[in-house]
Amino acid sequence: MHHYLLPLIFITLVYVAMIVMNERYRLFSADHFSSTAIKVIAYVWLGILLFGLVILITGSSLRIPTAQELARVPFYSLFGLHAVLFVFLIGWWLLTKRPPLGEFLNIPRHGNGEAVLTGFAVGVGGWIFTISIALIIGLILVASGVMPKNPQPSPMIGWMAALPLWKKGVIVLSAMTIEEAFFRGWLQKRIGVIASTILFALAHSGLGQPFLLIGVTLISLVIGFTFYRTKNLIPGIIAHGIFDAVQLFVIIPVVFKMSGMGAG
Repeated sequence: MHHYLLPLIFITLVYVAMIVMNERYRLFSADHFSSTAIKVIAYVWLGILLFGLVILITGSSLRIPTAQELARVPFYSLFGLHAVLFVFLIGWWLLTKRPPLGEFLNIPRHGNGEAVLTGFAVGVGGWIFTISIALIIGLILVASGVMPKNPQPSPMIGWMAALPLWKKGVIVLSAMTIEEAFFRGWLQKRIGVIASTILFALAHSGLGQPFLLIGVTLISLVIGFTFYRTKNLIPGIIAHGIFDAVQLFVIIPVVFKMSGMGAG
């Protein structure tokens, strides 16, 4: 139980800070509650999400499943986090008087052709930037002895690398839409780029690969800054999809094949 203590303390501070900031400085200025009672219910709904995620993510990061266990895991279980975020967004949308979805998620009605092109540019450029910086940081950490020279990928990464193409496609589609809708369209709009990036990285800690968190953090900053500049969710969705697709369809399988782990 002590493994949960620090994450629970951290999320409690985050939760209390969000409520206090809203009461004093209207942190949730984008939201419109019909009454004080509805606002209190929204606070409770937010607490259920935050504390539920902490328990879910901490539990998954404490015990990394073996390859044999993963072979028995149903495919749909990969989408537990996305399902939680999706349900939360629906609940919050209902509690805030059901605003137009485009307004709620920051998807304008016009100019989205340019937004798609921006997303492709950010996705490709962000991937190059993220990989370059992550490699530099990785080399520094290895040289300083913080990271092992030949870190072994977790069984989860290997399992995902071996998935059929259509399953990888579903994972990318789910991640690029639901994660961006929550972490950028909902969370960043309320607490800013840095705080939402930290929570985005922590949400991926269950992969069992600490080095990946460097890349996740960097690409989140790139996408977060793009959302801040454009006020449009679409570039982030496209960029997120490109980054995940390159990793899942190209980088991870190639690395496993070169290392011999993907044989057989």
